[in-house]
Amino acid sequence: MSSTIITIGLHASASTWVFNIVRELLIAAHGADHLVAAYADETDKIPPADGRHRLIKSHHGSPGMDAWLATAPVRMILSIRDPRDAAISMAQRFDAPLAHTAHWLLTDTERMRRLATGTAPVLRYEDRFFDRPETVATLAAHLGLDVPADIQAEIFARYTAAAVRAFTRTIADLPPERIAMVGDSPMEITTQLHRRHLGDTTSLKWHSLPADQQRELTRLYRRFLIRFGYQR
Repeated sequence: MSSTIITIGLHASASTWVFNIVRELLIAAHGADHLVAAYADETDKIPPADGRHRLIKSHHGSPGMDAWLATAPVRMILSIRDPRDAAISMAQRFDAPLAHTAHWLLTDTERMRRLATGTAPVLRYEDRFFDRPETVATLAAHLGLDVPADIQAEIFARYTAAAVRAFTRTIADLPPERIAMVGDSPMEITTQLHRRHLGDTTSLKWHSLPADQQRELTRLYRRFLIRFGYQR
């Protein structure tokens, strides 16, 4: 029986790591021919399943997408991060003003507050879930996927920070059919990894900001910070 799984994360919350771990687990359990995977924030971007397992990656979403999520038989996995740190990470990696990235993240935070109802697992960046091999086993168990431990270890190894950094340095050299452009960054289509994907992965970046900027970001994200128990 086919299934639909969606990984939804704040930008810069290791959401692409989650997407790829789930994608690899599904392939290991069911085979690549029985999986379709794509990015979608709008319903018209959701690929047809056609009897296959379907995996969707999403960030800010849309009213139509969230209405679909409320009625469709979809399993969600959520990833979060202190949005003050996430906004700084986005600004650093994409050479964008912090004021701009802060507002990009606001839509993510409001969506996450709506979706985190207690039925979907919430992976917290500050717990460093992406550095822990046991996260792969946790996701496999949550999805009911029977994947041997040695295959899980291989999957984890492919997506360590060092492995991802090495891979993203080679993306521009891949065949054109494997590449899509995200702004000025070439992205590998299957993994959705691009050359600006990883920052320094540290937390509490926002503590280095001037006091007035710290207060403004804390005000902007107040409801999210309260909902998920972040320092204010």
